[in-house]
Amino acid sequence: MASTMWTYHRPRAMQNPSTASQQGKTRSDSTSSAVACNYLALSPFSAISPYLITCPPWGNPDVADCERYRKEYPEDNARYFGPPGCEDLPDNMEVLIRNELEAIFYEETASYLRQGEPFRLGWRGDGRMTTFNGRRLVKTVFKKRRNAGELFEYLNKEIMIYFQGDSGDGGQDDGLGRYIYREWLRLHGGRPPFQRHRFFAKPICFGERGPQLLQDFSEFHQSLYDGISTELDVLVDFYPARPQPRARVKPKSITHKRPIFGPRPSKRIQSWRDHGFVLGHLFQALYMVVDDQVRTGNEEKYRAKLPHEDGLLYTHERCEYNLSQCTVLLVKTGNEAHLHSPISFQSLFDAGLVLDVNRQDYKGAAEDVVVRVKVDVAVRFVWDVLREEQKALENLRQAAQALVEEQEELCRKWVEKVMEHARGVGIEENGYTWVAVRRARARLNGEAFKYCQVHPWWESVKNWEW
Repeated sequence: MASTMWTYHRPRAMQNPSTASQQGKTRSDSTSSAVACNYLALSPFSAISPYLITCPPWGNPDVADCERYRKEYPEDNARYFGPPGCEDLPDNMEVLIRNELEAIFYEETASYLRQGEPFRLGWRGDGRMTTFNGRRLVKTVFKKRRNAGELFEYLNKEIMIYFQGDSGDGGQDDGLGRYIYREWLRLHGGRPPFQRHRFFAKPICFGERGPQLLQDFSEFHQSLYDGISTELDVLVDFYPARPQPRARVKPKSITHKRPIFGPRPSKRIQSWRDHGFVLGHLFQALYMVVDDQVRTGNEEKYRAKLPHEDGLLYTHERCEYNLSQCTVLLVKTGNEAHLHSPISFQSLFDAGLVLDVNRQDYKGAAEDVVVRVKVDVAVRFVWDVLREEQKALENLRQAAQALVEEQEELCRKWVEKVMEHARGVGIEENGYTWVAVRRARARLNGEAFKYCQVHPWWESVKNWEW
């Protein structure tokens, strides 16, 4: 190991890294036809740019360090609180540290993202979820902002999820959103491609005058697809100028002095498509419905709390069980010409995972187009279909690989920044390496250092925030 890395001393004055930032390519002088997207100006973190570049906004944006990590919390493993001695550091310790930092990088993203507006608020059934009261989508809905939300909320989503007006999310509020979030995390090994607002689904709630029958859902879905498709080539500006003040002051661009999350959108004024915002491959062919039969009646069958059992953990386990019993509908639209293979529910029937649709507006067909399954089965089915399509279609496979490579490159750069800072101040003075060392030492002994390694709160189905 390089001795310059494993130094234990107090922080010394450090020269700030170069403040020179990459300049975007020349922007067009004509911006009148571009849609202004102010989303990035609202917060240094967003679902568009969810990966760490340096550190959270409460730290120094120039330094990849997080002071709060250098704290001893009572719920953590006290065996590893103290600084390690030289005899405790194996020869490959730097590799182990990098592995822990890599894990922290993705854990931070999953933690921050679930607290953001698209999830913490966007899945709520108390009126904050996007709601429609019409049978079909008005074609100009995204141009006139008619309660549709921002266009990018629908882009880079695999499917749509429609909450029927009387479903009430089964009394589970936005619990289904958290359950789906956890399932999507686990299917990707904790590392889904989240960049550019990418996720499994966008939820919509239908009001009393909205679609009620399955045929109505399909007609609405087609109108939504058509409405979004016409917007993909619209020019968008992610760095619009501030409104011109009365005084003759040159408007400033709405950007952060030093981005601390990435990847940042291009400064070019170009189409949504060219910015990397597209419709998911399965979006047109498949959607999910949460109706008034979301609950199966098995929720009350969960075991009683045991004496001396941790009440908080029991509550979370019971919540997880209740949500695991929820059922949803998967509906095929028949628009599958762009797919390599038609979507088939036969594998679900063969595995005995299909429940009774039990709706008066569906009597079955020679080729089933609607199935009722538990929510985790539905998420896994979409995942499996998508993977089969990626295996068969080279362009889809290359796009998926490009997202993974982009993630990995962002992670690699962040880890290097952390290591560089730690070399200068000592690993005990950088919050990220402080906790990474202790996690690595505990892992060598088959243990965990942080409580969240055993009970990752970013997988909680009880609350969006811990």
